[in-house]
Amino acid sequence: MTHFKKLSLIFAAILLSLMPLTGLTSVAAQEDLKEVHLMLDWYPNANHIPIYEAIEKGYFKEAGIDLKIEMPAETNDPIRLVGAKQTDIGISYPGVLSKAVAEGVPVKAIGSLVQQRMDVIMYKTESGIKGAKDLVDKKVGFASDPISEAVVQSMVTNEGEDPSKVDMIDVGWDLIPALATDKVDAVIGAYVNHEYLMLQDQGYNMGYFDFADFGIPESQELIFVASDELIESDPDLLKAFMTALQKGFDAAKEEPEGALEVLFAKEENAYTLNKDIEAKSWEMLQDFMVKDGSFGAMDVDQYDAYVKWLFETGSIAKEVKGADVVHPVLNGEN
Repeated sequence: MTHFKKLSLIFAAILLSLMPLTGLTSVAAQEDLKEVHLMLDWYPNANHIPIYEAIEKGYFKEAGIDLKIEMPAETNDPIRLVGAKQTDIGISYPGVLSKAVAEGVPVKAIGSLVQQRMDVIMYKTESGIKGAKDLVDKKVGFASDPISEAVVQSMVTNEGEDPSKVDMIDVGWDLIPALATDKVDAVIGAYVNHEYLMLQDQGYNMGYFDFADFGIPESQELIFVASDELIESDPDLLKAFMTALQKGFDAAKEEPEGALEVLFAKEENAYTLNKDIEAKSWEMLQDFMVKDGSFGAMDVDQYDAYVKWLFETGSIAKEVKGADVVHPVLNGEN
């Protein structure tokens, strides 16, 4: 046997001896990860960029998490399934959460995704609407949500007008078509970073106003919700989850174009995203997601005021406190 052949055999033997070790190391690393299921609130869009960026950059795996994304069939699915322990974490809305807690569902918000309210009163500028009092004798479309009705009634009342003179029309989720075709004069339940941009893109002259300008307490828009049992049994896991998201947000803000490409690469639904609209949306969201402080932060006092208003307007059946609906895991940490 030649010297070259001997060396080749020795080298091959070394490689073979290392291969099983490498495989075992990889399997062990995977086994160390905790599988966590996250249910989105809607199909993937710019609101979810920190999530997909954190997946892409490996921040969840660094935190010991193997994240599995799930899609909801209905708006209330995230809250319902988290409460039933059929998924671990869900993205939902403060109003939906507060109603669920008041009805005895054992869930709380652990952190925020979007801190700025994005739901606004939206209208075409030619309607003559500029504020809440201008909704009198107008048709306002909403999506089967009693909280939306309470918002409109409260705003109009706060302006000294009769809320019964506002014609509330339930258009389901056809908010854009209803406004575009003048079936209604204004809508509530549409997002300023999505539907508003879409209508502008279609050539309509659009205007909007925020609820807070007419006496409605501030509230965050999108929040992460977990069961009371998971909050109590594994707080470190939830903190690791939110920390990974925080890193995802920072990375996406640092490289916005790359983050958008990650989002479009993850499209797994029948909806086609408009790149220009999602880019504009992400530009807005970079401020919206840290309006109340660092990413993920929640103000319990803000929730105190919001749930009190919900109870006073009859939007929730039982009076609850901010601490009953939120359990922030990242407050004060960067």
